[in-house]
Amino acid sequence: MHKPQPTRLRASIRKSHAAHIPSDGGFGLIEVVVAMVLIAGTCISLVDAYQSVLLQYGQIELRRTELNRAQDEHERGSF
Repeated sequence: MHKPQPTRLRASIRKSHAAHIPSDGGFGLIEVVVAMVLIAGTCISLVDAYQSVLLQYGQIELRRTELNRAQDEHERGSF
């Protein structure tokens, strides 16, 4: 029985097409940076809106507590 000869790898391995970056003047990088800026801006806006809603909710709860205390004092005084 005859053994097949082992094949030898070439010294220079050719890069796949996925590894090749066309020289488009950095247009792909600009797209990535713009996308990241848009995502970061959206996240910052959402956090700002969330904090604003929490602040308003806290102020409403404070007013409600003060009104409840005033109502309790008024009811205690009327008896």
